Amino acid sequence: MKLSIETQREVLRLASDSTLSNRAIGRLAKISHNSVRNIRDRLLMSSESWEDLKDLTNDALDAHLGLYRQAPQERKNRPHWPEVHEQLKLPDVTLELLWQEYRLGEPEGLSYPQYTRIYREWVKRQKVSMRQVHAPGDKCFVDFCGRTMPITNPVTGAVSYAQIFVATMGCSGYLFATAVPSQTVSDWLTAHIRALEFFGGVPRYVVPDNLKAAVVKTTREQVVLNRAYAEFSEHYGFRIFPARPRKPKDKSLGEIGVQIVQRYVLARLRAMTFFSIEELNNKIDYWITELNKRVTKTYPVSRRVRFCELDLLAMQELPERRYSYSQWIYQVRVGSDYHVNYGQHAYSVPYHYANLLVDMRVQGEWLEILHQRKVISTHLIKEERGSSTLGEHLSPSHAHAQDTQPEMLLAWAETVGPQTLIYVKKNLQLRRDFASGRKAVIGLRRDVRKGDITVLRLESACTYANTLNILSSERLRSIIRNESDLRPMSIKSAPLIEHDNIRGAQYYASQGDELS
Repeated sequence: MKLSIETQREVLRLASDSTLSNRAIGRLAKISHNSVRNIRDRLLMSSESWEDLKDLTNDALDAHLGLYRQAPQERKNRPHWPEVHEQLKLPDVTLELLWQEYRLGEPEGLSYPQYTRIYREWVKRQKVSMRQVHAPGDKCFVDFCGRTMPITNPVTGAVSYAQIFVATMGCSGYLFATAVPSQTVSDWLTAHIRALEFFGGVPRYVVPDNLKAAVVKTTREQVVLNRAYAEFSEHYGFRIFPARPRKPKDKSLGEIGVQIVQRYVLARLRAMTFFSIEELNNKIDYWITELNKRVTKTYPVSRRVRFCELDLLAMQELPERRYSYSQWIYQVRVGSDYHVNYGQHAYSVPYHYANLLVDMRVQGEWLEILHQRKVISTHLIKEERGSSTLGEHLSPSHAHAQDTQPEMLLAWAETVGPQTLIYVKKNLQLRRDFASGRKAVIGLRRDVRKGDITVLRLESACTYANTLNILSSERLRSIIRNESDLRPMSIKSAPLIEHDNIRGAQYYASQGDELS
């Protein structure tokens, strides 16, 4: 029947009164008396009263009385819509192409307008949207605008394009926007700092998109966040809740915020020329303030007022110290020589971390090397080529080999005293047999470390040996053992030689008298 279900129910209710004729019911329901008679006959055939039927659903009422007209049987074969939907996800596949392929198999099938209309109706029945309700101070949605703003260099005239960052508070819809040079991690975090300081507090969650500055990798099992972004969230005390890839409804408020900023703010600046990002941000700040004060028919209270009454009261306080950006380099393999490269320089880590994966964090002039979030080495960054190796990082065998190098032996001798340094230099530089001289010095240093020879005795013995030009370590030990260096040195004068050919003082004195 073509009558609405509500009209049919009204007729059934009136027909339960036997005193009313079909024409009277028709006049009350504003339908023909023949339609009333048809409904009344079905009610009599069912042997049920209106009291038994009034609480039934529409489908149950139709099953009892058959009031609905059955839909006509489809004479044309329809495609399998789920398969059509999946095919449309493939690159370059269109609905028209799929319809043409369908008509090849069904020449008398649906026309193209029918095909598209029925498919879109089917899609609407598949989509169910959930209304999201955001608690005060709970979520902040962040994203970059699709539109960029040109910045003109006043000297060269070259044009670069600034990225526009937008943050939207979930409960109040309060908006913030700022321009940064790029979408790199540094600029991403800088924009976050400005947003949190603009809000004057920290939300519980921040919902970003899946750009590389926020999410390194996402799978069904896990989401790998950018280490710098994770460190940033720990500093400010919020949690990162990335939207699912290709699910814009997860951050619908962020998408709407971006759209509003593009239409209300950036569109007003389209004809202006900016010579610096600071100049652009001054204009953005002005129009964002105006946007947040704006009152509309949908929202009779401004975003600013709603933010102050709802979000601001529920947000966490900002930390006392502002976040200092750290550059991160992830998953670097330590070499077998337990060094990692940063720039042109190599930096050491403890030897037992050789061949493992580490992360490097650059903070100002310092490089920190971390393994499983634990700092294992810290170095001052050097620009020149070379390597920086800390002694405590060496393996025991390598430490011994390192200590026996000539440079290390000379450095040790200098700590003992100047005469010991002279003695060591003679052994390493003047002896023909370099290996023997190096071995002698190593033996002396070992005796000092073991306590067999004191530093004072070695310096005194070297002073004595240097005066006699002694290089042998055995003779030096003999000097120490016999305490030869402690005995006073006697200087014997040579005896006078008497000879006829030697002229004495008298001879030269008499020569002076003759001349005078």
